[in-house]
Amino acid sequence: MINPFVLLVADLIDRTFGELPEKVHPVVIIGNMISKIQDIIPSSNSKNPKSDLIKGMVLNLSIIFALLIVCSIVDYILNFLPSFLKLIGQSIIISTVIGHKSLIEFSKAPLEYIKNNDFEGARKSVQHIVSRNTSELGEKHIISAGIESSSENITDSIIAPLFYAIFFGISGAVVYRAINTMDAMLGYKNEKYNYYGRFSAYMDDIANFLPSRIAGLILAISAPFYGGNILNGLKGYIYQGHKTPSPNSGYTMAVLANALNMQLEKIGYYKLGTGEITLKKGYQSLKAIDCTTFGFLIIYGIFYLLI
Repeated sequence: MINPFVLLVADLIDRTFGELPEKVHPVVIIGNMISKIQDIIPSSNSKNPKSDLIKGMVLNLSIIFALLIVCSIVDYILNFLPSFLKLIGQSIIISTVIGHKSLIEFSKAPLEYIKNNDFEGARKSVQHIVSRNTSELGEKHIISAGIESSSENITDSIIAPLFYAIFFGISGAVVYRAINTMDAMLGYKNEKYNYYGRFSAYMDDIANFLPSRIAGLILAISAPFYGGNILNGLKGYIYQGHKTPSPNSGYTMAVLANALNMQLEKIGYYKLGTGEITLKKGYQSLKAIDCTTFGFLIIYGIFYLLI
């Protein structure tokens, strides 16, 4: 199990400095790898489902295998460094696949536009973080869309990479990010990706199963620190966490909705929680991201010391 110091420093690095330039960002590099392999083994656009399924599996496994080789080489090099420098090196690398600062910034942007009564700017801003059409959303639904995305991405952007780093080090964090990126690029139910991207979607669902539920529990437990209610958050976790199309995203969304006594709604898909949604609760949801992250790190640190 990895030293909790590594994870703490990794998150602090990302929370302070944010994303690397695109040319050297691991997620961008992984995305380019995915695109190149797609060019070599393209989808048949669902004309040959079996072939598309196999090609999608080959793409996923090729990316994972290549990254495991690279991470093994990096680990081998780090082992020659003094212990403290090795820990710092691990922290720096893991920080590149965490999206703590960027998640805060993207989630805060639509709230700032609404605060300044710029609803068109808010709609355009929230469009960057959600897949739905935002052109006709009113204030409440703009805030809701932003909170839904930010709470869902607590798992994808922060908790899951840290979780897999605990057990598999650099390789765990990097491979998780690759799985998440492949789902983001290929996991669509359209003509091109319905079969080709199905393995990517399944891999992402499996990879997020435990982290999403852990993130939801910590989000509920830490509720008082962002102005929420623990008991309501736990009720949301138990009774509404499974009520979204995704098998994993609902847990953090349901907890936050109920902990802050507000209703999050994606029209035609789900309603989570009850109560009025306000700009203040939008800002509280940003604080919840930090509370969940540091709650996870503290709990793991205690567990590590005990064992």
